[in-house]
Amino acid sequence: MELVQIGSKRDNDSLKKSSKSKIDLTTNHVSEIKIWLVDPTYTQQQISSESMPSAVGGIATFSEANLKLKYPIRLFKYPEKLAKALDNEIPDIIGFSNYMWNCELSLTLARRIKEYSADTIVVMGGPNYPVVPSEQEAFLRKHTEIDFYVKGEGELAFANLVAELIRVDMKKNNLKNEIPSVHYIMSDGRAQITSSVERIKDLTEIPSPYLAGKLDEFFDGKLQPVVQTTRGCPFGCTFCVEGMSYYTKIYRSSQEKTNQELHYIGSKMQQLKNNGGRNDLWVVDSNFGMYTQDLDTCRSIAECQAKYNWPDYIQCDTGKNNKPRVLSAAKLVKGAMRLSGSVQTLDSDVLNNIKRSNISGDDLMQLAVEAAEIEADSRSEIILALPGESLKSHFQTINTVIDARFNHVNTYQLMMLPGTEIDSPETRKKFEMKTRFRVLPRCFGYFEVLQKQVVAAEIEEVCISTNTLSFEDYVKCRIMHLLIHIFHNDGLFDSALKFIKFLKLSPYKWLELLFQENMTGGVKELFEKYEEDTRQELWLNRDELLHNTQNPGVIDSYISGEIGYNLLFLHKAIAISKFVPELKKFAKLTLEKLLIENKKDTKENLDFLNDALNYDACCITNLFANAGKIPTTNIKYDIRKFISEKNIIIEKLLFPKPVTFSFILDDYQKDIIKRSLELYGNTDLGISRTITKVFVKKILRNGLNMSEKQKSAKITENSVDWPYC
Repeated sequence: MELVQIGSKRDNDSLKKSSKSKIDLTTNHVSEIKIWLVDPTYTQQQISSESMPSAVGGIATFSEANLKLKYPIRLFKYPEKLAKALDNEIPDIIGFSNYMWNCELSLTLARRIKEYSADTIVVMGGPNYPVVPSEQEAFLRKHTEIDFYVKGEGELAFANLVAELIRVDMKKNNLKNEIPSVHYIMSDGRAQITSSVERIKDLTEIPSPYLAGKLDEFFDGKLQPVVQTTRGCPFGCTFCVEGMSYYTKIYRSSQEKTNQELHYIGSKMQQLKNNGGRNDLWVVDSNFGMYTQDLDTCRSIAECQAKYNWPDYIQCDTGKNNKPRVLSAAKLVKGAMRLSGSVQTLDSDVLNNIKRSNISGDDLMQLAVEAAEIEADSRSEIILALPGESLKSHFQTINTVIDARFNHVNTYQLMMLPGTEIDSPETRKKFEMKTRFRVLPRCFGYFEVLQKQVVAAEIEEVCISTNTLSFEDYVKCRIMHLLIHIFHNDGLFDSALKFIKFLKLSPYKWLELLFQENMTGGVKELFEKYEEDTRQELWLNRDELLHNTQNPGVIDSYISGEIGYNLLFLHKAIAISKFVPELKKFAKLTLEKLLIENKKDTKENLDFLNDALNYDACCITNLFANAGKIPTTNIKYDIRKFISEKNIIIEKLLFPKPVTFSFILDDYQKDIIKRSLELYGNTDLGISRTITKVFVKKILRNGLNMSEKQKSAKITENSVDWPYC
């Protein structure tokens, strides 16, 4: 692993030998060509990709800094705005990003532009592209709307392509030479599949699109600002694009540039928050917090929090190694950063299969323990259907991760991403990987472009069985995933979980009892629908599914939410919106069994458990609807104190007589919920989107006893009794 320190003598020397110096970007004259770059997102149901187009923004600023261009490069995010611009003029070159969430949209828009203006040169770039040269060539021959594909880092390769096109007077058929990282079909029909361009070693060479003002129009309260301080990843995970050897070395931007960007963004976001906009940040580094310089970045973020009241929340993937530094980084940003332990699996054979054996599972587990000590939010990730995984090993990984005290366990299905090693024919054959297809949630819609309606939908390929995991076991694992999301994640049953740990019992054993118990009533209804949807959302053939999305009315069904939603989060949203009493009853039944099995079923423990569940249920009740109705309950034990303090003695928490608690939302919580529902809507789908974007634990109701409630002048809502049982 190598991290290049910007500003060092070694680094300055290396810059003299960089790829930039090996490629001639000079042209004889100022070109009057018009270039547009598009990072499109679907918008009709919800904004599917909420990130600002910073990647294409960097490509634009790099090209403008190194090429003689008369006109600034224009950037687009929303297809509607692109379509309006196309009605007025057609660019000479238009580039599209290619990610799993916008590939078909980019291709559809490119196809329509080519139909209308055959001379417009269409360029595509991004990670969602095959690894094998023969498959790369097949992609180019299939998608004739794409003139050139830029593979790998885009800034230098794209600028070089534009320079070459300028030299041949924009006559693409005159291009005969190899262009590093640029793939295309030549005029004689031969495929030009070239080697990759050298990576940019000093990211400061890329002028900031924020500081250049190119992203100002995208501060609209809906999109999330994106910052990248490093590129590359030292780990070789086969399911990840950055697991390829091209990205092994880590290169960094200067701290000065990062600080300037953060403060520029902060000043913009402060204004948006005051007007009800979002207030977050996405750091797209692969291992944020793992390096010394990341602490400086966190100090700069802390300055922004103090000066601009931004960000409330930092989306990032924290470092897989160097736990102490990651914890130090989290402390600096006042709880805004979720600590991630990207476990994926703890089975040694599976780890070898996915080239992940150099990541310490023990360190990741310890991260959760130490995060709990500083009351930081900790998250782990587990992927279902990895090569060599079985139901037994998957459940064992869940067992270890849950009992390690991670606050939140994200469960994913293995997606077969183009550009990854796991997607190769060799890997598929070796592990007998069977896959199915489905429409990616929120990634569908239709748009009016150049007087014609175009329809697009993104298709994802997921692994549903291997030679060690049957499809029925896959379904069982998915059911366990929903149980985790409802009963473990986000603090929904925080006091009950803490009580289990207080009794030195395993939280996983509770999940196991939930999994084994016969479900009834609303819980049964919820999980049966979830299983049915899990089976029915999968298609055998990609092209058939893609063709189906083009049929009249189908996209409308996706947009309305009738089909095509994220099953886990939708059913979790339904659970906490509509089935809280049933969830509490189901939790009580299984927890009492856990106490009985472990001879912990004393009257005191059962009474305390009952209070804990009543308290938890009231915290969840009426979060997104009927928020003005305050749940109340009578409890014998001071559950609030139990949650907040350490070294508790249960007997000392017993009130002289039962106390009535009311559960309120404070102004901060109301503001978060209000802004989220305005952004995503108050439907089941909207709520499911909200719970993926906010710290759910921070919006749970706060319990106040009656004397505290009477002292609070802000509580004006109507009370709703929560029965004591």
